[in-house]
Amino acid sequence: MKRILPVLLFLVSSFVQAQNFPPIDPERIDIVRDEWGVPHIFAPTDAEVAYGLAWANAEDAFKDMQDLLVIGKGRSGRYQGAEGAKSDFFRHVIQAEATVAKQISELPKDYLQYLDGYVQGINAYAKAHPKERVLKKLFPVTVEEVLVSYVVALSFMTDAASAMEQIYGGKLDKEQIALGSNAYAINSQKSADSLTYLCINPHMKMSGTFSFYETHLQSEEGLNMYGAIFQGGTSVFMGNNEHLGWGMTWNHFATGDTYKLKMHPKDKLMYEYDGKWLKLDRKRVWLKVKVAGITVPVRKTSYWSVHGPVLQSTEDKDAFYAFRYPAFMDIKAPMQWYKMNKTKSLDEFKEVLGMMSISLFNIIYADKEDNIFYVSYGQVPYREDSIAKMKVVPGHDSKMVWQRLHKLDELPQEENPDCNYIYNTNNTPFFATCDVNEKLKLELKSYLDERSGQNNRAVVLQAFLDQKERISFEDFQAIKFDNSYHPDSYIVQQLNAFKALDLSRNEDLRDIFRLMYSWDYVADSNDAAATVMMVVTDFLFKAKKYSDEQFIMGFSATDEEFIEALISAKDWLVKHYEKIEVPLGKIFLAEKGDVRFPCPGFPDALAANYAKRVEDKFIAEYGDTYTQFVAFDKSGPKEIRTQLPFGNSNKVGSPYFVSQAELFRKQATKPVSMDKTLIYRQAREIYHPK
Repeated sequence: MKRILPVLLFLVSSFVQAQNFPPIDPERIDIVRDEWGVPHIFAPTDAEVAYGLAWANAEDAFKDMQDLLVIGKGRSGRYQGAEGAKSDFFRHVIQAEATVAKQISELPKDYLQYLDGYVQGINAYAKAHPKERVLKKLFPVTVEEVLVSYVVALSFMTDAASAMEQIYGGKLDKEQIALGSNAYAINSQKSADSLTYLCINPHMKMSGTFSFYETHLQSEEGLNMYGAIFQGGTSVFMGNNEHLGWGMTWNHFATGDTYKLKMHPKDKLMYEYDGKWLKLDRKRVWLKVKVAGITVPVRKTSYWSVHGPVLQSTEDKDAFYAFRYPAFMDIKAPMQWYKMNKTKSLDEFKEVLGMMSISLFNIIYADKEDNIFYVSYGQVPYREDSIAKMKVVPGHDSKMVWQRLHKLDELPQEENPDCNYIYNTNNTPFFATCDVNEKLKLELKSYLDERSGQNNRAVVLQAFLDQKERISFEDFQAIKFDNSYHPDSYIVQQLNAFKALDLSRNEDLRDIFRLMYSWDYVADSNDAAATVMMVVTDFLFKAKKYSDEQFIMGFSATDEEFIEALISAKDWLVKHYEKIEVPLGKIFLAEKGDVRFPCPGFPDALAANYAKRVEDKFIAEYGDTYTQFVAFDKSGPKEIRTQLPFGNSNKVGSPYFVSQAELFRKQATKPVSMDKTLIYRQAREIYHPK
């Protein structure tokens, strides 16, 4: 096996070179910046547009883009030391490079040319700006390395990294990427002006690789897409073209399985499978790790079985575990996004979804033909419910090992429902419209829904959609910026259970207790009661090691634990502010560079923003990282409005560093256009990559 990978890589290199893609002439590409700094990329071909996208994104966020490229190169250890080496080891364990080498010949020429254009663009920028490189030998990057970065990143987004951590021990920390998202749509029977509306509102990180970048891509080959990408993304992940649009939210299902291998009692590295003894394929790698300014080689070992990657437990040297996740078996996810960008109808869109190459995400769709569609999408392994519920599956019997993925029509979905709306806020996929789809829930596998409840965002949004017979585009937008908790939401009901708490032995807590429960459940920046609610729940959640899933699944806390949270919250407020009555806007802040202002929204409000406690402040870390509204008539998108927190550029000093900060603060949006003539006429800058 040691000799196979170099041969594969040689064949891959020969294959890509044989495509003979011509050098791209930057003079044929226009980057047209609007007043907000959003780059509209115009060029004759898709590949030239990809070049322009890479260049424009690098102008605004080259450092963040390189985080993915470093992963694709396997150089995270050189860049980030021991922490980065964990990513390199994960890349090695899942054999991302070998998977790309095996599958790249299956990608069509037009898509490889598109990726080649992107790679030419990023390499040209790196060559022109060598001082901005985070590693000297990072460039040039290749098409294969871009594909590897996708495989690794999407595997991180599933539970594959967590599975590896649990097996291997140590601390391969799976970065918390997302806390939620909103997406909803209504058709002409529900809208006030008989148009079709779509809301796209992913909740991701406020900064870094997994923050969003706003762009518009238009070629003469049928590409015309406006929306958001991650830093370093090669196609728009969510947005709209001239025919249709879609949003994505995080969904929750069993994305793969971990298997305990039955090892031979005497023969080393032999494991049983279907009555036969097979030998584990040993895979060694030298990780290059930066330590105190020098690079140190560290040898690591993993294995491979019929299940996939295998690791030896650090706690029990006789225990070997395999983990099998579709995310690291398929390299076509970026191509699927590219194809989604170019679809023209619901039928075409579904056909592309049928590729089943994107690892996860709910999808909310709307189009100019008045169709609305929802699916809890992803690469879901098909198996029995009893197997999916196992934390560790016996690995010696092939009947216990999944062999295929669910097809599109086997996933929870709704199309043009009678009540004329669909939504998802990371709630159960079986409650995507006016009522629970009990029939579908009974027909489909239970493991397709691992968060079966309704969070506050779902309850608030559905109440709004139900109470209005007709909804204006203005109201459709306004509800997304709602800062309230619904009295029927799970989290409110559970917090209200503490209202009868006996404080006879904690008289000094009565003031903060009364203030907390005086809150009207609307997060106003002048409200001190909202501050107490945020601080108390933060201390409680941290003590209990809770996450966002408690907003859906609920939580359990004793009276003593709640009292401890009250004590900690009061001590924190008095220490930093000498009182407990502190307006929310004083402690809950949005921050970019030296710019700070009161952050709108609240955790699990529709205007969802989640903060990290830093000394005397709560600094927004996740949440409303992109918002896009689209109103379709029969000719296409009649109106598009967007907001990206702060601005498109991450470079201090850029006019686009905080160009949208005031929009974010005011919970407002800006109008955008896909009309080429109008975009050129109103442009702030027009130039070629150079």
